[in-house]
Amino acid sequence: MSEGYRLKSRNAVLVKDDVGKAKPTVYDLPPEGHAYGRSDPPDMEGAREVTMHWASHVPRRKAGPDCQDFRKLNRLAAVNGCTNAQELAQWRTQNDVRLVNKGPAGCLPKVIPSDVIPSFAYGKKSRPSTPIAAVVGNQYGTEQEDALEFTYKKLAEDNSRPNGKRVVKLTIASKQQIANARSARALIDNPPPPKDEWKMSKFKNVKGGMSLEEMGRSASAPTLKA
Repeated sequence: MSEGYRLKSRNAVLVKDDVGKAKPTVYDLPPEGHAYGRSDPPDMEGAREVTMHWASHVPRRKAGPDCQDFRKLNRLAAVNGCTNAQELAQWRTQNDVRLVNKGPAGCLPKVIPSDVIPSFAYGKKSRPSTPIAAVVGNQYGTEQEDALEFTYKKLAEDNSRPNGKRVVKLTIASKQQIANARSARALIDNPPPPKDEWKMSKFKNVKGGMSLEEMGRSASAPTLKA
C-alpha cells in the first residue's frame, strides 16, 4: 500500500501523522478561514451608550382599580355558601369586586426638592474647570500688565501736578505705632488723677492717735518748751 493512498484514504487507522504536524483529518471540514462556535448577537448598547446615557428606573405598575380584590371575593363567597372550587369559580364570574387603594399609613411623606423641581440636583457643587485657554494664552499676565501700567500712569499724573499732594500709604504696623504714640502723648498732656494708697477696709475710717510731728520725734529727744 503506497503512502499516497494512505493520505488520501478516509480510514482513521491507515492515515499517519508527520513529525511536527497534526494528524490529517478523515472528515470533510470547512476551509481554513472558518470560525467555529456559536456567534452571539451584537449588543445594541455598547460602552459609549452606557457611559454617555443615563437610563432612569421605570417602576413597575402598582395594583390599581383594574385588579380584583381576591381576599374580599373569597370572604364574600364563603358568606354566600360557596364550599368548593367549582362554586367559587362560578361565583367569581357573576361578581366583580375591584381593589381599592389604601391610604397612606402613619404620617404623610415629606416633600423633597426633587418632587417639586424634577431637574433639582443634590450634592456639593464641584469647582469650575481650569480655563486652559486663558492660561496658555497668557490672559492673566496681560491683565496684570495693563493694571500695572494704569497705576504708573496715574502716579505720574499725580506727581506732575503743581499743587498735588502725594498720599503715603501706611502699613498696619506703622498705623499701630502712630496710634501708640498719640496715646502716650495724650497721657502726658492729661495725666490721670493719682490713686489713693491701698488700705484695708476696716482701717479706712480709723484716725491716727499721733500727729506727723510726734511720729518723727525721737523718744530720747528732750521736750523743748518756748
